[in-house]
Amino acid sequence: MKSLIAFLFLIVTIPIFAQKNLISNGNFDTDATNWRGDALKFNRIYKYSGTGSGMINQFVGAEWKGVDQISNIPKTTYAIEFTVFIKSEGIEGGKENYNAGVMTIEFTTAVGQSVSYENIAEVKGSNDWKMYKRIVILPPNAKQFRTMLALAQTPGTIYFDDVKAVALSEAEYNEIKH
Repeated sequence: MKSLIAFLFLIVTIPIFAQKNLISNGNFDTDATNWRGDALKFNRIYKYSGTGSGMINQFVGAEWKGVDQISNIPKTTYAIEFTVFIKSEGIEGGKENYNAGVMTIEFTTAVGQSVSYENIAEVKGSNDWKMYKRIVILPPNAKQFRTMLALAQTPGTIYFDDVKAVALSEAEYNEIKH
């Protein structure tokens, strides 16, 4: 009986401790809502999980084709764990290393002044779904972050799914790092 009560307590309390994704519609299960820009298309064919993914493609040319989303950073945040699943097809690259399929984060002040940039993923060629993960300690004065998904001046096709940003306290960060 005690083990049944402990099990039920665990099931009930798990959602209370679940960490919230700071990115809205990072799973692209119905459309591209919450992402700014028109480069991202909803794709039902290639998906890592759920019913869809976000897709950006460019057949010719070397323009920046991307979308972004701005998120607020909770007050007690020490670091943020970013994860994304990416699949790519024929991303050619270019002269610069950043000419690739990318997920980049820009940390900003409360009024949108840039503080720093962090590269979470940089993809070239054709690759099956792969998870990219990076934990970033917040830079001083950062109150928001802008998540950018793009083809950075290169032809190809890139798919994004399960884009997440989870706030970590200093204790949670130290637990992960040790």
